[in-house]
Amino acid sequence: MLVIAHRGASGHAPENTMAAFRQALQMGAKAIEFDVHLTRDEQLVVAHDDDLKRCGGDRRRLSSLRWKGDAQNVDVGSWYDKRFASERLPRLEDLFDLTPSSVELHLEIKHGSTVYPGIENKVVDMIRRRDATDRTVVSSFDHRALSAVRALDRDVRLGYLLGSTGLSSGLRQMQTLSAESLHVSMRQVTGRLVKAAHGQDFRVYVYTVNTPEDRDRLARIYVDGIFSNYPELDLWR
Repeated sequence: MLVIAHRGASGHAPENTMAAFRQALQMGAKAIEFDVHLTRDEQLVVAHDDDLKRCGGDRRRLSSLRWKGDAQNVDVGSWYDKRFASERLPRLEDLFDLTPSSVELHLEIKHGSTVYPGIENKVVDMIRRRDATDRTVVSSFDHRALSAVRALDRDVRLGYLLGSTGLSSGLRQMQTLSAESLHVSMRQVTGRLVKAAHGQDFRVYVYTVNTPEDRDRLARIYVDGIFSNYPELDLWR
């Protein structure tokens, strides 16, 4: 079972920061998950929320912030621990610079063009320029964003975040999108769901799994991968 470092090694360092990504790599992570937004000046930045209130004390939405002289200066580490006070908001290109080509990247687009006009084009362009099609999986709860990505590039790997969509409808959309993996929460996953997805040759990844007991339960129903705040979870017995 693949263990994907959820927002980096976010059990050990502030989520979606270079510190968390470096920690994940040091711990031997084979895959890293993160979330992408678009600033006012069209920079792809890595953060989970629409604003930086929770992790940076800034209530402004990322869509209203410019990168230079604005978003790039926000401390996104001190909320976790003062020793991370130097952490700043990463850009997507920073993460590509950091990670070796052997590490799989799970890139979640938080919102498509209805919130961030042109974000799908920006993401696809970055993947192409970094020659990273083979190692990048683009996912989203915004299924229109996934459709836009597929229209731009038939080869980009897609993961389908089920969210509130029904399973049957989701599987049909996945076939249309030529997606490769179904991403569901611990609350949603069942043996029946896994069997239905595998019956259509889709992998199943589950979030967020942080205990050996949950890991082992999911292994028993043949889940293909888990998103965990602890990349070392596969070593815990």
